Amino acid sequence: MAWFVLARGLFATAVIYMSVLLRPINADAPVNAGFGLLLALLIILAETRLRETSVAHLAGALIGGAIGLGLARTIGAALFWADAQDGRVMFLHTLLLLVLPYLGLVLGARKGEWLEPARLVALFRETQPTRRYRILDTSVIIDGRIADVVETRIIDNQLIMPQFVI
Repeated sequence: MAWFVLARGLFATAVIYMSVLLRPINADAPVNAGFGLLLALLIILAETRLRETSVAHLAGALIGGAIGLGLARTIGAALFWADAQDGRVMFLHTLLLLVLPYLGLVLGARKGEWLEPARLVALFRETQPTRRYRILDTSVIIDGRIADVVETRIIDNQLIMPQFVI
């Protein structure tokens, strides 16, 4: 547990140092250091939240986000032939690059349970119709109640009578 705290501290220090050195905000060093600290805290918060999710949901989100990004890039390539200097085309392209990966990420995360190993193995198995049996109790047979039910043909499954009843 202590090494997690040390690793996070070193990570935050590296992000703060990088922010002061590269100056992502056109301001003084303390402002960039504050920006680096905020960025490091957001990344650490995201990391702690990601630890709580299952691997299947993470894989689903990753695959969905990649598919969304691929779709956005494909549509963006088609928009290349339009007037690239037009503000509406640039807005549409940027919107697609934001919306489609986000939708893929969210939908993929929700459908991540499809990627569980048990479900993946079931895809390659032959599907056979399952036979459902009804096991009869002694009192039902002795009283004759089952005879009336069988005559109405409500039960379409196979009835099983235990050996000790006969």
